[in-house]
Amino acid sequence: MQFLVKQKFFTIAGKYFIKDENEKDVFVVKGNYFWPRKYRVFNMQGNEIIRIKKRMFRIFARFDFYVGDEMICYAKRKFSFKPKYEFEGVDMQIDGSFLAWNYRIIKDGNVIARINKTVSLVRDTYVIDVYDAQNVPVSIAVAVMFDHVHHRRNQ
Repeated sequence: MQFLVKQKFFTIAGKYFIKDENEKDVFVVKGNYFWPRKYRVFNMQGNEIIRIKKRMFRIFARFDFYVGDEMICYAKRKFSFKPKYEFEGVDMQIDGSFLAWNYRIIKDGNVIARINKTVSLVRDTYVIDVYDAQNVPVSIAVAVMFDHVHHRRNQ
């Protein structure tokens, strides 16, 4: 399954869509830019599939991932000259080039998704390839986290 996140130059409402490979809207991301920063991902029927909360007042960024009211894991940025994240609560890691915006999400030793960012003058696009439907929520959450870290944090 392939998904596309097309960045907008500026969004006041903190809302954007994630599309499938046919450019059809399949998820909507609603975020706030107040403290604490939260991003909620909904399917097109309005059901929340995952929620991401950025912890504030930390030296290194931390993002908590929730399904319903249960925190399933969190990603914490590690000290490194290259951006590196460590996951707690799930056997998952991110591998790849953060500077080139090409990542692999590895869970339980298997690549579950790839995230690649294409840069253009008009808008940048994340292409998310997910290999198993059960990993869609966490893969989308990681892409939303990266989108926040690389682009939306300055808005």
